[in-house]
Amino acid sequence: LIKMSEDTFEFELPKVGIIRGVKPRDIEVIGDKIVNIRVRAKPYSNTYTVEQLETAADVAEKFGSGKIHISPRHNLEIPEVKNSILTEALKQLFASGLQAGGTGTSVRNIFTCSDYCSNKVRSVRELGGVVSELFGDLPLPNKFAISFAACPSGCSRPYNVDIGIVGLAELEVDGDRCIDDCKKCIEACPVEGAITLEDGLNIGSEKCVKCARCAGACSAGAIKVANTAFKVLVGGKEGRSVIFGKEYSGFAGDYEVIEIIDKAIKQYKKLAEKRDRKKYERIGEIIQRLGSLEAFMNS
Repeated sequence: LIKMSEDTFEFELPKVGIIRGVKPRDIEVIGDKIVNIRVRAKPYSNTYTVEQLETAADVAEKFGSGKIHISPRHNLEIPEVKNSILTEALKQLFASGLQAGGTGTSVRNIFTCSDYCSNKVRSVRELGGVVSELFGDLPLPNKFAISFAACPSGCSRPYNVDIGIVGLAELEVDGDRCIDDCKKCIEACPVEGAITLEDGLNIGSEKCVKCARCAGACSAGAIKVANTAFKVLVGGKEGRSVIFGKEYSGFAGDYEVIEIIDKAIKQYKKLAEKRDRKKYERIGEIIQRLGSLEAFMNS
């Protein structure tokens, strides 16, 4: 957003984050147009500082309608800003680490779970930040959503976005340390029948969702987290016709996650076709057309 020359800084209007064609609702506008500004923290963060929230509130009060909308992907959206004072509003936001983005046919704001959730298998904020720096706002045929979930509960909605990344735990079981009448692991497990004690401590591989809640509940040390990684889903989609993503990798490390995202984006740019006169297909629609996820990833 900042262009430098020998003796000055020049502020450029961003290509994303400005929603135009907005009709006035809460303010009176004569001889001007209004826009909505959508911003998020830069460098990437899944939280906002008090200073950033105060700045957004100040901008909404001075330049908008005095309201802020929090978007489903955790952007701050300031509605009804007059186009004639848009640059001043953006400058004030930029100075506090809030940068416009998350709109249009591009990679939208990366959605990651909170670091403060007690159910998380592992933190996803840092990897989400890396992905944001590598791919954030990248122009694509259609909008492109990436979500990171810190556990299989999927509060960040990873199961029906273009690429969903779900934190999983590899468990280590030491049956000799199990206290048979304790049953804390069974009480903590969200899947009935995944843990049995009849013939010693056993975690069924087909039923276990790798959430590690049993390990957190086990005070005897009979169940421990040996390793963490990610399940990667590709081709999900929200909206009027929901598509659930298909599993591409069952236990991927951080670097492999980045490689999969990079490959999926390259394949999407190569294979997307117009589905009507205006919009291009999403990944899930391409997979449906080609017949399989493998065909999409390897065409």
